[in-house]
Amino acid sequence: MSIRSASVQLAAILAAAAMVGPPALAQTPAVGSVTVEGPLMPKVVQRQARDFVHALATPTAELGQIPRWRDPVCVDVFGLRAEDAAKIKARVEDVAKAVGAEVQGPGCKGDIEIVFTEKPQFLMDGVARKRELLLGYYHRQDTRKLKSVTRPIQAWYVTATLGGGGNTTGPVFAYTENAMGRPAIPIQLHREVIDDAGYMAPTGCGDTHFSACLRGVFKNVLIVADANRLKGKDIGLLADYIVMVALSQPRSLDGCNALPSVIDVFASADCAGRKIPNGLTPADASYLTSLYQADPEARLMFQQGDIAGRMAKILINAGEQAR
Repeated sequence: MSIRSASVQLAAILAAAAMVGPPALAQTPAVGSVTVEGPLMPKVVQRQARDFVHALATPTAELGQIPRWRDPVCVDVFGLRAEDAAKIKARVEDVAKAVGAEVQGPGCKGDIEIVFTEKPQFLMDGVARKRELLLGYYHRQDTRKLKSVTRPIQAWYVTATLGGGGNTTGPVFAYTENAMGRPAIPIQLHREVIDDAGYMAPTGCGDTHFSACLRGVFKNVLIVADANRLKGKDIGLLADYIVMVALSQPRSLDGCNALPSVIDVFASADCAGRKIPNGLTPADASYLTSLYQADPEARLMFQQGDIAGRMAKILINAGEQAR
């Protein structure tokens, strides 16, 4: 089954989850643009940006590079009142456009699916049973652990490896297999290959130290929100939290990063007593901007340095303008 057909048929699983009604969310205005308060020390910011990127960015399992959206995104929100769903959808799309990602028009088929349900584990049991492709890259023996809902808001990512800058020319291959199940002649059968533990990954220009001639991309992100744990939460704050989860793949949602992040909102630690963010922070905004501007085909170490360098420059410039 393809990603698209699995995504389209998610509606049947949502119905089975018996979402009896939308949660009551606070109706304060959505968070606006972010600014840096006061000047920053450049060397400190550079170190913090580097630590932030290393802690937050999750490399893909197959390629080991930081993924981002290449396809235009299409946001679907389920389980909320129409006005709340529209706010979250608009916020994700607005930020996606702001950082350089493309957004599909009305009537598109969702590749970012945001589900609010009072039965999140029931929902994910159904996904694992009927549409396991939406779980993303995993080994079959890990299904029980992977499908477990442990967070108020949790995401599952389907990634792919795209070769040759989006074309099939150049030294990029996806291995086929012969009748004996052994690797045969390598050939780029498809423009991109869904990352799957059961298949061999594409190979790139292995003789190049700086670039893999490949890029990791998102194909689908399923975000499940536990409506029972989010009642009374600010809709703008939830929208911004979902933005970070939808447009990037945070390595952990339960820790405190080197710089304040909206991800801190549901962290179990108190983040050294620092103020809980009320939406996207300067670090979040600069990270997303830098992620979508950095070289998508660079190897992980150079991607991390590229993103951190851009991020630090944005924060330093913002701090200087705030003087």
